[in-house]
Amino acid sequence: MPKQDYKPDYTKHILKSGLTVVLVPMVGVKSATVLVYVNTGSRYEPAEWSGISHFLEHMVFKATENYPTPRALSQAVDAVGAEFNAFTSKEYTGYYVKSASAHINLALDVLSDMLLTPKLLEDDLRREKGVIIEEINMYQDMPARHIGDVFEQLLFAGSELGRDIIGTKETVNGVTRENFLEYIKQWYGLGNMVVTIAGDAKALKKKTLLGEIEQAFSKKSDSSDRQNGGKRTFGNVISSGKRLLIEYKKTEQAHFIMSVPGVDRKDSDRYALGVLGVLFGGNMSSRLFTEVREKRGLCYYVHSDMDYYHDAGTFGAAAGVDPKRVEEAVKVVMEELFVLAETSGKKHITADEVKHAKDYLTGKTILDFEDSESIANYYGSKQLLEGKVTTQQEALAKISAVTLQDVQKVARRLLDKNALYFAMIGPFESDEKFKKILGI
Repeated sequence: MPKQDYKPDYTKHILKSGLTVVLVPMVGVKSATVLVYVNTGSRYEPAEWSGISHFLEHMVFKATENYPTPRALSQAVDAVGAEFNAFTSKEYTGYYVKSASAHINLALDVLSDMLLTPKLLEDDLRREKGVIIEEINMYQDMPARHIGDVFEQLLFAGSELGRDIIGTKETVNGVTRENFLEYIKQWYGLGNMVVTIAGDAKALKKKTLLGEIEQAFSKKSDSSDRQNGGKRTFGNVISSGKRLLIEYKKTEQAHFIMSVPGVDRKDSDRYALGVLGVLFGGNMSSRLFTEVREKRGLCYYVHSDMDYYHDAGTFGAAAGVDPKRVEEAVKVVMEELFVLAETSGKKHITADEVKHAKDYLTGKTILDFEDSESIANYYGSKQLLEGKVTTQQEALAKISAVTLQDVQKVARRLLDKNALYFAMIGPFESDEKFKKILGI
């Protein structure tokens, strides 16, 4: 395969303002994604402001210096057939515009206005509180999604990672305009942002592009007063308290996650764990899908469940099952999880399984790089969260290098029954039978 088909070249630049810019030219496309990552998320919020990162993401779409109404902002983007959106996680926030490459300057103007000159009007603030509270209600009515929040409340209880990204109804109602201004001042400095542009190679190699980015992000006289979040320290965030949590809800399906603590995003075993996650429950030929859905018909969805943070991670399984057969489902998933650590016997991991999982990851990674938005997200997040970019070529090489022994080693490292955490949403008022099944 030609190099350019799967490894876009990229360049990184630090502007005089401290803003980091990553440019990823793509051959054969006429679109471009301009993505701004901000190095903050819900884990950096004071408890009383819980949800403010996500709330701010909403507010910057309401009114800015050059786009004084939500309609003016959306019309500017709609007029060129572009799309824009934003997202908030526990460790970062992202804002992007995807458009024809001829409109990169418009994308830069829109995004810089949103991040540097938001109006944060009191009327908008008051209305948006109602919108976000309805969003909270919506998620709570979607147990297949909400189970992830419930599980992290259990695993990370007592730490900032244990809070929901969206906050609570009480904290959302309590946020003021002054809180927003203080939060922006602390976290939205240009040195705390990464601008990534991926797309049309001709447009990205234009000599004036860096100057245009610098000009777009020179708005607002108070931007020089903004800080970059300060020093961040991380400690042990895994809860040493209870390991079982059942949230009662009258549902037609029981949703659960069982997991052990995993690895952080820079851990040397991450690629081996990725391969393990695929063969365990990452696709329709995986062990979980075969055993739980195909052979027994216990569920509609079942899959491996992994996440990575600066200082922690998770590895396990998620499923939505018939409440009448939930005990059988939990037993099967638990058996399939811990048998991964065995190096002999009928169900030990084989070299063929590892090869198939690596081939799957390789193909999926290549497919992901067909789209400018995916590439911008990949390069931008690597730079923001790890301080350097691992190119796709380098990632593919790391996947290729994973051996059966590597996969077995990380399975033995993590899979300890005494470190198992379990959360469920369903029509169960007692957790006693689950304590017995899980040995918790």
